[in-house]
Amino acid sequence: MIKSLASLRFVFAFMVFLHHIGILQDAIGHAFFYSLSGFILSYVYQERFVQQRFTTRAFLKLRFSRLYPLYILTLLVAIPLTIDAFALEPIEEILKLVSSIFMLQSFIPVADYYFSFNGLAWSISDLFFFYTLFPILIKGLYKASAKALLGSSILVMLGIFGLMQIVPEAWQHWFFYVNPFLRLADFVLGMVLFQLLKNVVFKKYEPRFTFYEIVACLLLIGFYWGAPLFPKVLRYSIYYWIPMTVFIGVFAVQKGYISRLLTNRVMLLLGELSFGFYLWHQLIIRYAYRFVNHYQLGINIWLLISLCFILILVVSWFSYRYFEMPIKRKLRQFWV
Repeated sequence: MIKSLASLRFVFAFMVFLHHIGILQDAIGHAFFYSLSGFILSYVYQERFVQQRFTTRAFLKLRFSRLYPLYILTLLVAIPLTIDAFALEPIEEILKLVSSIFMLQSFIPVADYYFSFNGLAWSISDLFFFYTLFPILIKGLYKASAKALLGSSILVMLGIFGLMQIVPEAWQHWFFYVNPFLRLADFVLGMVLFQLLKNVVFKKYEPRFTFYEIVACLLLIGFYWGAPLFPKVLRYSIYYWIPMTVFIGVFAVQKGYISRLLTNRVMLLLGELSFGFYLWHQLIIRYAYRFVNHYQLGINIWLLISLCFILILVVSWFSYRYFEMPIKRKLRQFWV
């Protein structure tokens, strides 16, 4: 695992948290996670697949053991929040539950489905879909030339931009932000980036790369602050492709001082907790708001959010230490 990118997982999970409490306007974390997944999986598994030292079945088992246990646990924790809805429309809620159990909710272009239960789980539905296609995609990209990769990426970007001109506004949120077939482009973008950088020498400090890292951060910040000047539909996907690609590419090389800071123990631990932090945070916020409203507690909103943040970190640590890792080890032993 590239340590600097492992730590950055928490940074972008935290940015999703900031979006959900109303501080950030765009949830740019999803684009980062999809592209990062494509990049890291290519980094770890490309040679294994190309040399036929790893099977698709083994790969999917490993990915499933990482994602599904916590995914299903947070789904169960979310069910009490929907008791009223179950009482009003039991059949509809059961259908939503079934779609969530099988990680199919993001394929259904209805917000009540893809945002049902743990609303953030739609992105895991997307992610596992990408994983099922990864073994096929990696073999195809391995042989492609840099010119073909860049040309194809530009054509895909233009194609998505063209679709933005014809897809009705009422469909745009699902079609460009949730739709796994369109978001696959973000994942493949990370894979393409790896193909372009795979011959770069990693983990060798060079002072000039600190400057590149600062520029990459400023570029991403600049795109974020300039986002209100552009239509929302553009910001659902391709708007952040350029800064995100530069950002991941620069930090993947791990040659700058900021990368060094990201490899300390605290940041690496937070990176490990990022998946749990992402899946738990909205649920904990929802439960906290219900508790405060039910008991009519006059608590300051920012104090409440701060307490939620601390609780999310604590729950994420316990979840990682006593649930995610033990379950993952048992599943891997069972399958092996």
